[in-house]
Amino acid sequence: MKLTIVGTGYVGLVSGVSFAELGNDVICVDKDEAKVEQLKQGSSPIYEENLEPLLQKNIANGSIRFTSSLAESAADSDVIMIAVGTPQAEDGSADLRFVHAVAQELGEALPANRPIVVVNKSTVPIGTAEEVETIMTAKNADLNVAVCSVPEFLREGSAVKDTFHPDRIVIGSTVSWARERLVHLHESLADTDNIITTSTRSAEMIKYASNAFLALKISFVNEIANICEAYGADIDEVTRGVGADRRISPHFLNAGLGYGGSCFPKDVQALISIAQQKDYAAGLLNATEALNAKQRLKPVEILSDRYPQGLQAVKVAVFGLAFKPGTDDMREAPSVDIIHELVKAGADVHAHDPIALNTAAPLLPRAVTMHEDAEGALAEAEALILVTEWDEYKNYPINDLSAAMSGKIVIDGRNALDADALKEQGFDYYGIGRR
Repeated sequence: MKLTIVGTGYVGLVSGVSFAELGNDVICVDKDEAKVEQLKQGSSPIYEENLEPLLQKNIANGSIRFTSSLAESAADSDVIMIAVGTPQAEDGSADLRFVHAVAQELGEALPANRPIVVVNKSTVPIGTAEEVETIMTAKNADLNVAVCSVPEFLREGSAVKDTFHPDRIVIGSTVSWARERLVHLHESLADTDNIITTSTRSAEMIKYASNAFLALKISFVNEIANICEAYGADIDEVTRGVGADRRISPHFLNAGLGYGGSCFPKDVQALISIAQQKDYAAGLLNATEALNAKQRLKPVEILSDRYPQGLQAVKVAVFGLAFKPGTDDMREAPSVDIIHELVKAGADVHAHDPIALNTAAPLLPRAVTMHEDAEGALAEAEALILVTEWDEYKNYPINDLSAAMSGKIVIDGRNALDADALKEQGFDYYGIGRR
């Protein structure tokens, strides 16, 4: 099929490269001329495992192209996917400016009467597909378009793998020919049993409900971990027992510093806003958000208890800045809040991340010292905080920690380190809900 994908962020670029790899003719559109030129050269503007080699391969064989002109690319497409950003507005709702702008441009550019499927891949509130169709047909009443919803469920750090091996594909459409076209497009990505067809509004809700449930599950396990700390139970043992129940599963039952990234925080707040528009107070979602905001500051609380006279000039090493391993994405990363609080308290903060130093730098106080190597961040540190559980931190030799640090405090914000081994080496180890 001929596909146009509007937007070259995580969703748009990964989707475009993946559909090109499957033999489709793909054009990706972005208004950012510099990004378009970078992509034409085979260089990905985002870090995502295995993405750049696939990008270069499909540029070379002509399966994927890049342009800044939507009008030139969209006219002869079978499917047009909108994958632009939907940032959070001041009131927590999704800002649809970019989606609406694409709809207006498509209304002016698309030919009349030719059946074209327009897909919202962006995470959008319920009813947005209908809004997009209204905007387009207001520009041209003779358009034969079906606006559908095919939400993405990609995890940053494994987005390429998730695209080719999805748990499920949700296709929301009330137009039979459009639904059939999208099923055919996606059949090579999943067994037919994994393709779920729904109404458009239900598909839009599935995306929000999925992310909100996972966010809730993370906040729930952190709540249990905090209670474990109060009573001397061990959260690892608790989750092993709880997760063995097939109705619950062990997935996302990892106590830590809470969730971050581009999806969970924004989508929980957007769903709260959607509910409020219908005069429904989403108490469970509000509690999820509040607990997550508090959870990420636990390392600062622990250090403040250890230094009751204050953190002035205490040297603290921070391992990990990205919101999760496998990406350089700093959106809603717990490290930002933690480091700002430490600096505010007067601590001397030294930070390292294997990938995210450049994306993190503009978000952090100037007082923070950034290190290209972990050893530099550790040197003479009185305390170490693990924020992002990169493999190199999990495998870092304990003897090297002892040799480098002047103090013996390790705060494991992801319960990723060997607590017993650290304690045997004389470290004061603090996990999240661990004994």
